[in-house]
Amino acid sequence: MPKFRPATILAATALGCLLAAGPAAAACAAPGGQHVPRSASWQAVFKVSGSNSPGFTAVTATSSTNAWAFELAGTGAPGAYHFNGSSWTKSSFPDTKGDDVSYASSSSSSNVWAFTFKGKVLRYNGTSWSVVKSFGKVINSGLALSPTDVWVFGQSFAPDIGTWHYNGSTWTKVSSGSGLNGASALSSGNIWAYGGTNVAHWNGSSWKKTSVKSLLPKNTQLSHSFVAGIYAASSSSVYAIASGGRQDEGGPLVLLHYNGSSWSRLALNSSLGGPVAVVPDGHGGLWIPVVIGQGESSMQQWSGGSLHAVTLPYSPAHLSLFAAAAAHGSTAALAVGFTRKSFTSSTTTAVILRYQ
Repeated sequence: MPKFRPATILAATALGCLLAAGPAAAACAAPGGQHVPRSASWQAVFKVSGSNSPGFTAVTATSSTNAWAFELAGTGAPGAYHFNGSSWTKSSFPDTKGDDVSYASSSSSSNVWAFTFKGKVLRYNGTSWSVVKSFGKVINSGLALSPTDVWVFGQSFAPDIGTWHYNGSTWTKVSSGSGLNGASALSSGNIWAYGGTNVAHWNGSSWKKTSVKSLLPKNTQLSHSFVAGIYAASSSSVYAIASGGRQDEGGPLVLLHYNGSSWSRLALNSSLGGPVAVVPDGHGGLWIPVVIGQGESSMQQWSGGSLHAVTLPYSPAHLSLFAAAAAHGSTAALAVGFTRKSFTSSTTTAVILRYQ
């Protein structure tokens, strides 16, 4: 999905125990971080403050006791924070200054991948991080199914690297995936992706694209609709989020659904801006963080056949969200970004929100 580089957003806005394993979970703390007490709703569970406008830009989780979040602070190098079920710890991360992690994906605690704005692909093998590949151009997102089954997707609005697959030893550009920006997998041979006004399905050998343009708001001189994310719940239930692409805040927010045979539109909300992500809520519904103004964010939940706003620990004017993740088979979920005292604040605080 088309994204603004988090570093750019952080600079602009600076100017103008996630997933506890049980009720007895220990307090979470890490260098430069601050534990916040947990409760059974969306809560701020971890913060990093500083004068260099920090913010978390990407997050991934494989269980209620394993997650990674990636932080950017000014023009510094990205930071990687690991949650082990009781505490957040900053880990050595081999990326360089001026870069940021645009997306993260993992299939286990020993198979975590990070994808960066400057085109690097990094992997954590359970012990340490290393650079696996450098494309030299913007990566929009990636998908890690196993150490020998990884997908990388470029960005539509930047010099596009295309769609690539890694089999554990070789990287191959997949021509049928041209123009795709991200994906959600049910298995290695059953993957759903999005890009532009298309959704696409991988059957194990090629990508087949389907246009959903007729389900999106009509383009105008200043707005162009696009699909912004996808979540495959089952072979007969796939969700896609889209935006009408309004010039400033994005939106209207559109929610699409595939029932195993065709795509339909479930919801359209003109008062909301562009969606950031779509992840399961663990109860058959969805969490959808959205932009609702100039750098302002809220959380929508799809449940009971409708979209509704949910309470977050910060008001929209004080919060910007960049990414979300959910632990498989759990009600635990994460959303990351930063908070600020006001739109014109010169500093921010990186924050991780948790629902469980």
